[in-house]
Amino acid sequence: MYRFFVMLLLILILITTCSGCSYFAFKTTTKVIEEVTEEDVNPEKKKKILKNKKEKEEKQNERAREFYCSKVNDPIKCAV
Repeated sequence: MYRFFVMLLLILILITTCSGCSYFAFKTTTKVIEEVTEEDVNPEKKKKILKNKKEKEEKQNERAREFYCSKVNDPIKCAV
């Protein structure tokens, strides 16, 4: 019983620590992107950053769809 509580406590500490680190990285990245896109006087740079961001999102969505379709036979979502 004691071992169970110790393992549970360690897992909770690990989850809390990892989520805090990823939240910090996400927060910092978002802050930098906002600063560059809002404060930059070069509109071409802003357009390029937003375009790259959109392309990355589209690629990620496409990869997620391909993975989903490889695992699940869904004619609605997997129709080409």
